Amino acid sequence: MRIGTVSQGSCQCLFHGNSFFQKKQSRRWTWESPNGMTHAEIDHILTNTRWCLLDTSVVPLSCTGSDHRLLRAKIRFSRKLEKNSLHRPRGKSLTVYDENILNDVLSKHDWQIEENPIGDYDLLVEGVKSCAAFASVPQARRSDRISITTRELLEKRRKLKLDPTSKRLTWLVINASCRRALQEDLQR
Repeated sequence: MRIGTVSQGSCQCLFHGNSFFQKKQSRRWTWESPNGMTHAEIDHILTNTRWCLLDTSVVPLSCTGSDHRLLRAKIRFSRKLEKNSLHRPRGKSLTVYDENILNDVLSKHDWQIEENPIGDYDLLVEGVKSCAAFASVPQARRSDRISITTRELLEKRRKLKLDPTSKRLTWLVINASCRRALQEDLQR
């Protein structure tokens, strides 16, 4: 496998920041040949989120002692967008099968055989899926982490919040009791 193929595969979801903002040719080159005749844009800014780049440009008169010019980018970070990008989607729960039912359904299923191996495989897959659908057992929900008394306290707090005549002291008391009850429930 060639190195270019590997790096191309790993850069699938990167955005080339230099191409978003059009500049004059004199403001685009980042490398100069030793004789000073050839200029090329070989340094790049890559980002995995398009929304964070505001501008990219070359620093014009900086003496770095190198044949490369400095490249700069103006970026914006949004805490909300960054937080959303870090959240993973909820994974699928594993399906549980009743072994007795599955064995019974598999033995009673009418398994057909075709001459075509591809068609035969498709029939096999469809048969196994239909048998699995019959044998799947619904999973019991996880026991609730919040007790009924805590739920009642939270409901009372919600009603108190909607009541315009409620006093601040009652609000503070119910908030503290909700907080304590939630901590106790979650520690169990």
